[in-house]
Amino acid sequence: MEATNTIRYHGLDALRGLAMLLGIVLHAALPYMPGLEWFWPADKDSSHAIWFLEVFIHSWRMPLFFIVSGFFTHLVISRRSWKYWWKNRTLRIGLPIVIFTPIIGLTLPWIFDFGWKGELKFFYSNENQPWHLWFLWHLLIFTVASLLFVPVSRLKLGFISTASSKITKLFAKFVFQSRFPIVFILLMVILTIESGAELIINPVATALYFGLGFSLFKNQNLIQSLKNNWIYYLLSCIPIFVILMIFTRMTLGWGWDDPRWETWGLPVTIVKVAPGILFSYALIGLAENKLTQPNSIMRFISDSAYWVYLIHLPIVAFITFYMFRFSWPAEIKFILSIVLTTIICLVTYKYLVRSTYIGTLLNGRKYSFKP
Repeated sequence: MEATNTIRYHGLDALRGLAMLLGIVLHAALPYMPGLEWFWPADKDSSHAIWFLEVFIHSWRMPLFFIVSGFFTHLVISRRSWKYWWKNRTLRIGLPIVIFTPIIGLTLPWIFDFGWKGELKFFYSNENQPWHLWFLWHLLIFTVASLLFVPVSRLKLGFISTASSKITKLFAKFVFQSRFPIVFILLMVILTIESGAELIINPVATALYFGLGFSLFKNQNLIQSLKNNWIYYLLSCIPIFVILMIFTRMTLGWGWDDPRWETWGLPVTIVKVAPGILFSYALIGLAENKLTQPNSIMRFISDSAYWVYLIHLPIVAFITFYMFRFSWPAEIKFILSIVLTTIICLVTYKYLVRSTYIGTLLNGRKYSFKP
């Protein structure tokens, strides 16, 4: 217990920050992806290279987020308490939802209207909420659920408590603690096949990823195995990614009610789910193997990640939609939008957020200002 409580996870902290920055890449890619015109304003130029990159990142980024979030949740509870974590989640998740939901309603609707129609017309709307804040809502659901289940789990109910404890340990052993997460993948396929492996409307599935990360914190044997064998998890993903690209290309434009899903729904879901866990294991192992020392740049990126997550979508959406008017190669506009959005997010974090009360809310601590 004491050894686990004193270990510093610099790799996972850096991984969390870098994965958050990839949200800019994903949302900058959407206007240049063929077949998504029904969902996202589209540039007249598309790019298969950008499409490939987006599908690749999308396959593992959100599963990784929930795994890492579950891991650090257990770390906080282990070093502090459930009560401290509940208070922390209320302030650092509940309050940002309250603050940023109206900000999103004040920006994204007219920005997307601008993307569709090319006209600037400011208005407020809660349509399509919670937009990208759905991740926070899922974490809030987990917090509320724990408020109910943790006190119940502490009750002394004789045989019921004993049986429940044994079932929980058995479930964790086969689903969360294996170096070969076949059972986890199969269970996730069952949970997500109806949604095409998309997580936004499936908090049960995201809770499973969260639970995997929560369990991983106390499983030092698995962590060490990931550090030693990350390359094998990475290599195992390559053929799956190839199949995923083929299937994704094949199913472009299929509606949810397309009868072809009856045949292809299961194999498509499998190749969508498998990289989420396998590549997450590879990245966790790689990060903890290579990024073992504190790094000021990685620390800054990690600290800025929450702010970047909250504000990046209106910025990158407006920039990409504004560039529809330019006859530049899609790849140039894509890269330019990423660079501009990243600069705006990091500069505003450093000078307007990091050393203010907003920074204290998002980071859990206040930093002194350093130009």
